[in-house]
Amino acid sequence: MSNAYGGMSYPYRLWPAVLALLALAGCREEIEQQEEIRPVKAIVVRQVPDVRRLTFSGTIKARVESSLGFRVPGKIIERRANTGDIVQAGQVLARLDVTDLKLAETSARAAVAAAKTRLEVARLALERARSLLPNGHIPQSTVDVRLLDYDSARSALDAAESAAQQAANASGYAELKPEKTGIITAVQAEPGQVVAAGMPVFILAEKEEVEAEIFVPEDNVTRLSPGQEASVSLWSDPAVAASARIREIAGAADPQSRTYRVRLTADHATAAMRLGMTAVVKIELMGSGSAIAVPVTALVPQGAGFAVFVASKESGRVHLVPVSAGALEDASVRVTGIGDGAIVVTGGVQFLKEGMKVRLPHDVMHTALAAQADPQTR
Repeated sequence: MSNAYGGMSYPYRLWPAVLALLALAGCREEIEQQEEIRPVKAIVVRQVPDVRRLTFSGTIKARVESSLGFRVPGKIIERRANTGDIVQAGQVLARLDVTDLKLAETSARAAVAAAKTRLEVARLALERARSLLPNGHIPQSTVDVRLLDYDSARSALDAAESAAQQAANASGYAELKPEKTGIITAVQAEPGQVVAAGMPVFILAEKEEVEAEIFVPEDNVTRLSPGQEASVSLWSDPAVAASARIREIAGAADPQSRTYRVRLTADHATAAMRLGMTAVVKIELMGSGSAIAVPVTALVPQGAGFAVFVASKESGRVHLVPVSAGALEDASVRVTGIGDGAIVVTGGVQFLKEGMKVRLPHDVMHTALAAQADPQTR
């Protein structure tokens, strides 16, 4: 019975297992046939000229900022301008107490009157001596002395008149007036304060030319030169922009920041570029070679570096290719490690794996095939 059981019934008992294995094999084949094809965003990368765009934050400033101060010492009795005021050339901004200045002017005018009197006396004495000399009533030496007295009196009058003019000018200097139209950016003295000659009372920024001031690290300043073109825009409103040129590069680094001050003159700056506003300055630097730039979204962290998914035109599968990331500008980064014409996945990389099949956009496939057919398009 055991022989009959073992010889006839044992194969029939294996049928369920065999059927299960066949079912699993069929499922696996069906799964393989239904492999997921994930749609992605991609671009065909191209070698482009190595143009590096530097972006710096800066400040809108006037090209000329001058300190305004009285040319004579005295006590401030009135201040007519405040920070932010737009002032015109010749406008009175502040006044000094002129009491002492007027007294000095009066004294100088009195000295002029006395000098005129002495000159007139010397002139009359010289004329009398010259009239008496032909008759021999006085010697020639007396005439010479009278001539020296007259010349001395005339020189004294010239000196007195110059002193009187200086005193009159000093009275006029008691009113502080700018020579150019501009904006008051700082007030450094108040009424009641006694100031010395030349001490700054106002800081005036002239409105004739507007500049942007930036500070550049030492690794980039060597690439800049006066006259180089750039663009300046407002951080608060990027639509407000103007072309600019580098006017000045500091010869020494700032002791604290170790950066170099660079001033750029803005061409045709609008009134919206107010002094003190934050500016965005962009400068293009041309390299000697070429480079490939990919969007930042294409980078995939790989160990201590990065990689990108490169799709094959033939198989439609992606492969992870290590790259070296370089300069970052805007939303793209320069990389090395991939060739010209490669199809790089830029969107959906977080869902991809090595060897996965993807569906590329039609325009990308068309561009890739066209580049393959015509190498001159690269």
